Amino acid sequence: MSLSAHYIVSCQTDGWFIMLEGERYGPFLDGQVGALIAAVQAANHAGKDGHDARVLLHAKDGGVSTAWIFGTDSYPSPWVEELHRIALLPRRERAHASVPPGPSMTLDAAVAGQA
Repeated sequence: MSLSAHYIVSCQTDGWFIMLEGERYGPFLDGQVGALIAAVQAANHAGKDGHDARVLLHAKDGGVSTAWIFGTDSYPSPWVEELHRIALLPRRERAHASVPPGPSMTLDAAVAGQA
């Protein structure tokens, strides 16, 4: 039986955070992009250690979608590489960049591009 490591990325009043087992990590300077990159990297390491590792995205409307699953989605995935590219943009451009959907999710306008 494997342990679960579910990383939940969410926007709170003071920024974008990752929640794991009741602990809050962040805020991430690169907003949603930075939080998603960090969560996928951490989940990949947890998956290698035998955990059921996945990244979940908590939308502002309260819904939760799966962003990445260890053993199902590639690592590094093409959308994470695109997030790295967006993270390097100047803050003004990054705020308007469209965050690409991951292979296991569809990001809608409510969460896309928010930094």
